[in-house]
Amino acid sequence: MKITNVKARTVFIPIEAPLRHSYGSPNGFVRSIIEIETDEDITGLGETFGWITDASLATIRDLIIGEDPFNLEKIRVQISQRGYLSRQPLLLAPIEFACYDIQGKAIGKPVYQLLGGKVRERVPLSAYLFYRYPDASGEGEVTTPEQMVAHTKDLVQKYGFSALKLKGGVFDPEHEFQTIVALRDQFGPEYKLRFDPNAIWAPSTAIRIGEKLRHYDLEYYEDPAWGLNAMANVRSRVAMPLATNMSVIEFEQLGPAVAMGAIDVILSDPWYYGGLLHTKYLDMMCKTFGLAVGMHSGTEFGIGLAAMLHVASTMPNLVHAIDSHYHHMVDDIIEGGKLQYKDGCMAPRDEPGFGVSLDEDKMNKYEELFKKRQQAADWWYPPDPQRPKWFPIVPSW
Repeated sequence: MKITNVKARTVFIPIEAPLRHSYGSPNGFVRSIIEIETDEDITGLGETFGWITDASLATIRDLIIGEDPFNLEKIRVQISQRGYLSRQPLLLAPIEFACYDIQGKAIGKPVYQLLGGKVRERVPLSAYLFYRYPDASGEGEVTTPEQMVAHTKDLVQKYGFSALKLKGGVFDPEHEFQTIVALRDQFGPEYKLRFDPNAIWAPSTAIRIGEKLRHYDLEYYEDPAWGLNAMANVRSRVAMPLATNMSVIEFEQLGPAVAMGAIDVILSDPWYYGGLLHTKYLDMMCKTFGLAVGMHSGTEFGIGLAAMLHVASTMPNLVHAIDSHYHHMVDDIIEGGKLQYKDGCMAPRDEPGFGVSLDEDKMNKYEELFKKRQQAADWWYPPDPQRPKWFPIVPSW
């Protein structure tokens, strides 16, 4: 089998309401869908961030056309070891995804079997809680602790979540602390609660708020400050586990993080680490270092989430519910509609490959939406529309 073509299509899918975080306020998500075609009429699907476009593939297309999609290590080396600046995990990952999808379809096996087989039948997901602006109808605003509790109750009732994650870094730290208090008061100890200030606080603020948070039984405190030195400072002063997907995003940062005592939980990411196989490697390395593992969300659509579910089901050291923005999306580009939650969990599909395929009508619809959105200079990470001329400053508090 040989690869005959590689292409990317970029799409924009709206979300229920504009989400607020420390870097802006998106009203939808932009992703690129990668398709790898072969001489045996098998097409594999991958997905990545929206700034990886078809033009991005021009740098590597000739390197992999003609290669066997089963020769993944050779493909990996060709893409990422061509020179000092050639490491491109966000480009490599969807290529690897698509090759695994091809492999599974070719031999009639789901991707999780190619990764060693499942250690869990279902993968728990967290309710990813954001402060929000109202939707187009004027409904859905989430600003106060009371509004956040009401919003979370709706999500728990609808999807069955038992793990709750608050994205902070938007309001004064005291306001966000009170939101955590309200969530813990409403959702007792049987619910896992985690908090992510999005690395926007100074270490002194992270320590001060962390000293109060430790009384509310957080599962972990994620990226309260920016960088390994700041994280190590906070961890030495605050008695709760610290997690990161910002201070450690590649293998070379893991050793220093452990040596400095900066982290307790690594939030893995199949894109940051260059694919599903390397995410498995990360899981094993974290076990060696005595670190727990979760999984970061990068606004993935159904193809990306399917890939996450397949690898997550095979990771023995993944003890925390994985994050996903998926429940905020109003639609998807896969056949059959959005992937479904059951009791706050999802399961990887048993069909060959990832078990998902493209809905071409939806692809065309959301490609057109992206083309309209692309005309704006801030198409990728729009600033906060309610705060003209605003821009993020780190640290903000």
